[in-house]
Amino acid sequence: MKNHLLTHKKPAVAKIIPVAIMAGLSGLLVVGCNQSQDVLVTEVGVSPPNRITPRTSKAGEFYVQGQRQHSQGNSQAAIAAYSRSISLNSEYAPAFKSRGLAYFDSGNKQGAIADYNQALRLNSNDAETYNNRGNAFASLGDQQAAISDYNEAIRLAPSYAEAYNNRGNARASLGDRNGAIEDYTEAIRLDQNYSVAYNNRGNAFSNQGDQQKAIADYNQAIRLNPNFGPAYNNRGNAFAAVGDKRSALQDLQRAAAIFDREGNRELYQQVMKNIEELGNS
Repeated sequence: MKNHLLTHKKPAVAKIIPVAIMAGLSGLLVVGCNQSQDVLVTEVGVSPPNRITPRTSKAGEFYVQGQRQHSQGNSQAAIAAYSRSISLNSEYAPAFKSRGLAYFDSGNKQGAIADYNQALRLNSNDAETYNNRGNAFASLGDQQAAISDYNEAIRLAPSYAEAYNNRGNARASLGDRNGAIEDYTEAIRLDQNYSVAYNNRGNAFSNQGDQQKAIADYNQAIRLNPNFGPAYNNRGNAFAAVGDKRSALQDLQRAAAIFDREGNRELYQQVMKNIEELGNS
């Protein structure tokens, strides 16, 4: 099987499928699979809502309620609570920021951007909001706007590993593979336990045809997170590309088992297709 990088190169036959990004976790983006296309997963770093909140005001109470709902995966209830907070205090930047992330999680990317704009109007030095608005722009295909926001996040917080990782994704989407690798490498330098950045750099190396470097990065991602389904899947693709069919099958089976256990039927089914194609190759 030939390995292609997720959103970095979009073949005509591939279908890009977004998987929900939960607050405080990494989101997944996926490319579909056929005889020449593998399932390859690149991850996006997302900053969670600020947990330091005032409890002395009614607006603060609704904000805390929104955070609780958001952490439980109930984006709509979180949006309602954040909206109540904003109605009580229209200058409450954290509520706009957190409602933006809840909108993003619910699929309303334009609503997310509008709220991030308001949060930045009230606090123009919030690196996390620039990072999250960059993610929203990237999800809409505007990689240049995303890069501009990631640049600002990095300017404000030079040690912000997530922003480097996400800028790497955007650069790779524009075909700047070397720039992407530089960003992923910087993210890893800042956070040596950043399994997502290892996975994504592995994808970039794979897309350049350097499967050995890709496998080395997937090894690190798996060492840091033994239940990292995307890294097993991607390493399986890399093994297949170098002709190690046995190792490829083992990794794809591990990935399928993890996705099945997580209840991610979409990724599970796509990896099963990869396994079937590998058996027929």
